[in-house]
Amino acid sequence: MKTRKNLPPFKNWQKVAPQIVCATSASWAMLCTGLVRGWSSSAIPQLTAQNNETLYIEQEEAAWITSLPPLCAIFGSLLIAFPMEMYGRRMTLATISIPYILGFYLMGLSYYVKSTSLLFIGRVITGLLTGASTPTSQIYVSECSSPRIRGALGSFTATFLSLGIVIAYIVGAFVEWQILCFLIGSLPIVLGLAMLFMPETPSWLVAHNQEPQAKVALQKLRGKYTDIEPELQRMKTNGNSQMLDVSYANILTSSHLMKPLFISMALMFFQQFSGINAIVFYSASIFQEAGSSVDRFMSSIMIGIVQLVFTMISALLVDRSGRRLLLMISGTFMAISLIGLSAFVYLKNAWEEITVVDESNSSGSFVISELGWLPLLCLVSFIIAYSIGFGAVPQLIMGELFPLEYRHRLGTISASFGLSCTFIVVRTFPEMAATMGIGSVYGLYAACCLTAVLFVAFCLPETKGKTLEEINRFFGHPSKDTASQTCSPLPEKSIPVFE
Repeated sequence: MKTRKNLPPFKNWQKVAPQIVCATSASWAMLCTGLVRGWSSSAIPQLTAQNNETLYIEQEEAAWITSLPPLCAIFGSLLIAFPMEMYGRRMTLATISIPYILGFYLMGLSYYVKSTSLLFIGRVITGLLTGASTPTSQIYVSECSSPRIRGALGSFTATFLSLGIVIAYIVGAFVEWQILCFLIGSLPIVLGLAMLFMPETPSWLVAHNQEPQAKVALQKLRGKYTDIEPELQRMKTNGNSQMLDVSYANILTSSHLMKPLFISMALMFFQQFSGINAIVFYSASIFQEAGSSVDRFMSSIMIGIVQLVFTMISALLVDRSGRRLLLMISGTFMAISLIGLSAFVYLKNAWEEITVVDESNSSGSFVISELGWLPLLCLVSFIIAYSIGFGAVPQLIMGELFPLEYRHRLGTISASFGLSCTFIVVRTFPEMAATMGIGSVYGLYAACCLTAVLFVAFCLPETKGKTLEEINRFFGHPSKDTASQTCSPLPEKSIPVFE
């Protein structure tokens, strides 16, 4: 007989439909983030082409245009903490749609006024908004979701991020970069309009002494005939038990806050240093450098579609398999894929050197050309492995681990750290590839993936099926035995508060 926890996440989809609609609406902010990320892969080759008549940019400028969004996102994720807590998650998401539109339109206008500065300004604005979108959308979805489907709905953000990248890839393959800016710049309108009709999160309303509104919102989310009193009482109890001092100094001196923050930041680190965003931002160029026989733009589109499909599959698995298992499988196969790609690049370069010395030896070059599909296979397998685990679970866990009163600040700290890692990876990738060789860079990313597997195995507790209040109590009241074993797996049956 199936227990409630083992039911498929959307078994009674009519009952959870309001939560699905809310998660979809909030996740549209991550779709906008995907548009910003995917724009580079299509637009940069056009902007750096020698036959480009307007707004020709050098490789150094192209590197900065590509890496500006993750750099600016660091500050965007920190700045959004105040409005997210003061004005609510819903209104914050609705409001950020406006500067998204402005930023994309400024980038498009730069073509007509022949202003590189305007292009940079647009990238700065959209970059700031990508940072603001990540914690706000993830926290909104987590706070609106019931425990049984929180994993599936929490994966919506990663799914919509992948969808945004795919849209930018596909549209960018058929239109010029300035037209791409106007087309994808109109999509944030959907975010603003949708969030105006969504409820505020019950947790935020309870924390701001708006219990009647919280009750209405929770009833709307859980269904008309659902008894919401036990869950509402847990929210009230949890909210009243939080310390009033929410300063950063208090965070740094409280072990029950630093433990989940450390776990979340570590997952963000491993997520980015797997090299995922180097591949997303430079996907077209990577295929060209690797010598793939497949059209580079079509390869990028194929990778984007694969990421989208398997991120959606991850949403169905995360509440069945659990967070830890998916992450360990994900990290292992990412490492294998990157090692295969590194080996191909190494052999390709070795044969090219042999051919230069001995021009009569062309057999190796023929073999390498016949294996031009191998980079695509390795990168597709890497994207599949990433999508089922590290693509969605770190953001999901970020929305689960933090106590209510600290969620906006801890979430923005973790998100900004992850975005800092994104900037470092994207900005240093061209230089590292030039100095170390692209094969060595892939080998370095593979080592990070294997380290991530060990971290998850020994340091990450399972949060599947737990309420946010249960997770909060675990980190808030560690016993002497468990305090000394913070970096040990936490079996579900060994922790009474989790049962």
